[in-house]
Amino acid sequence: MTETEKLFETRKEISDYNTSYPLHPSDWSTWKVSDTLSFDDVDDLSFYIHIPFCQSLCRYCEYVKYKKTSDSVEREYLDIVDSDVREFMGQSVTGETILRGFDIGGGTPTALSTENFAMLINMAARYVRRIKMAEDFKGSIEATFNTIDENKIAILSEHSDIFSRISFGLQSTNCTFLRDNNRDNGQTQRMADIFHICREQGISTINLDLMYGFVHQTKEEMKATMKVVERLMPEHLTVYELRTNMLNRYPIATAEQRFEQYSYLYDLIIGLGYKGRFGMNTFSLIGDNGLSSYLQHRMMKNGSYKGFGIAAQSKNDTGLSYNIGKNGESLKSCLSKKTFEKDGDSYKLPPRELLSKYVAISGYCGMFDLSVMENILHLDPDIVFEKELGFLLNNHYIEKNGTMLYLTPEGVLHYGAVLSLFYNNRS
Repeated sequence: MTETEKLFETRKEISDYNTSYPLHPSDWSTWKVSDTLSFDDVDDLSFYIHIPFCQSLCRYCEYVKYKKTSDSVEREYLDIVDSDVREFMGQSVTGETILRGFDIGGGTPTALSTENFAMLINMAARYVRRIKMAEDFKGSIEATFNTIDENKIAILSEHSDIFSRISFGLQSTNCTFLRDNNRDNGQTQRMADIFHICREQGISTINLDLMYGFVHQTKEEMKATMKVVERLMPEHLTVYELRTNMLNRYPIATAEQRFEQYSYLYDLIIGLGYKGRFGMNTFSLIGDNGLSSYLQHRMMKNGSYKGFGIAAQSKNDTGLSYNIGKNGESLKSCLSKKTFEKDGDSYKLPPRELLSKYVAISGYCGMFDLSVMENILHLDPDIVFEKELGFLLNNHYIEKNGTMLYLTPEGVLHYGAVLSLFYNNRS
């Protein structure tokens, strides 16, 4: 057995190998720097705003979030985000800058009060209209059915040329599961009413998020959830696997169970007319890849992006950074700084680490691009990974079409081990 085979067999059994990278918080300590990430020479990027407030905190959520408290705290938070965006625009955005995408996530952006939600959307739109938008620009915002209403949809519709996509977190329709994890989707009829209002108000694309990978998640439960999907028929459908990562140790099903769950969902999704390759987690009814343009630019193209708000991540061609809040700081402590841009964590990464991050996140879509890998490494990946590619191709874990590498069904079963063969050797 070769060293590559031994490594692959070992990592098949380790759930830490998935689409989360780095594996441990200390893995990048060698490359931590005091300088902030610069975008002065970046003329092609996306924006992201993190809104950390939620009405209730889901047990499995891996993102930085705080329980909603008061309108005044929300306003204070948005004032700081506004100040940070304004400063960035003045320093790094020029007449040559192209904005590829703009997503607002959380947390739950629609958990904001109506007044504060209007402030957020109007602020974002004001800055976007000062930059040249890419032709395929499709802004997106995350929402939940129990925090959005007709007034907030109307606010979005005023800027539907920017935010033309809403992504709702459905996850499951199992009442016991939802209750145990502090979630409430409400009645299916209300979901249908919300969809109708969104479409009536000019929101062209609606996404639903589903989840699998939970212990004891049954086919009957997934089938019931897909019945709701069939009634709503969103343009986009995203299927997330519950994963182990460096911040979250929620109990998950085995690799074989997760593969069986995904396969079952995939058949149901394709049966409804959605398009998507086996191994992808995004599906579409409208001929695209099921992503916002921010996610397309970030995940598939390895594009630069700038994040605003607590714990937001940013990336350029030399490294990544996280705003303050990633390390467990309290909301009060973060707000007291009057900016989320300082006292965060910045990393100047070598090409192999940047490549590892790209492969991990592109693995969400069950594919990655050799041409992007070459741009990161400035070396031919066919040569750098000759042994790894040979092993994966010969054993039918991946297949190659031009510069694209796609996971096969066998590769999807062991996707963590597949992706890990391209990770930096130190991991």
